[in-house]
Amino acid sequence: MGAFKWLRVLITVLIVAIVPAILGYLLWERRGLTAAILVVLIAYWLVYWYGDRVLMRWYRARLVGEGDYPYLYAVLKKLASSAGIPVPRLALAPVGTPNVFSAGKGPGSSTIVLTYGLLRVLDPEEIEGAIAHEIAHILNNDTPLQTLVSVLTGSLLGVAYYIDRLIRSTSRTRRSNPNDGPILRLFTPLAGILLRVGLSPSREYAADEHGARISGKPLALASALLKLEKAISFRPMRGGNLATSPVFIVNPFRGELADMVSTHPPTKDRAERLLKLAEEMGIYT
Repeated sequence: MGAFKWLRVLITVLIVAIVPAILGYLLWERRGLTAAILVVLIAYWLVYWYGDRVLMRWYRARLVGEGDYPYLYAVLKKLASSAGIPVPRLALAPVGTPNVFSAGKGPGSSTIVLTYGLLRVLDPEEIEGAIAHEIAHILNNDTPLQTLVSVLTGSLLGVAYYIDRLIRSTSRTRRSNPNDGPILRLFTPLAGILLRVGLSPSREYAADEHGARISGKPLALASALLKLEKAISFRPMRGGNLATSPVFIVNPFRGELADMVSTHPPTKDRAERLLKLAEEMGIYT
């Protein structure tokens, strides 16, 4: 399964590399092609090693210490010990939309990022369930794949965001939603294809199950997912990068373009699976 995951990512990486390779060849033939390939390789190397920092910067997340949030660190240590992985770093993002994601290169170098909104919406057991889901992603080696694909695709959409911003600055028409512009609408379907090629929805089902077993609280995770889905429907994220939606536990965006890049299974189906798992584990309350 791990080899198949990386094969999907490799295909995505090759697709992303095709465009600059073709442009380089058309502009400067062999020298252009060689230069484009070198630039792409350097970009991929940078994204692999620093992609987690890019994700955190996009959401202004900052690392926090154990003295700042002792309860969260106690939960994090307990779950990491149960999963048999090193304790991840913990960061908070000043975002009102409740959500959580993990970023990094693997179990020994990962960060779990909680938004302020999540701390307000979920109760302690639900927070533990949500963190356990991200611990499962780290354990299953989903985190480096999600980080790589999301940052690569997000960089493409970043170009679209920038061009749309220039258009808005020279236009009298003001858009209330930054995730809606003509160039972004052009790029988003391609981004959706890349995300779906690189990231399978089944990884969320697996992280739900493994996270529930790690914490021993499948009902808390099911409740957390449903609460987040409801809260996001009222207050979706507006300023983030659409291509990062796969790294979050629940897609934080809503709307036509958000649907194009979503790789999450329906939240209701995920909760129902967790309820069945709770029955199998003999947990009813």
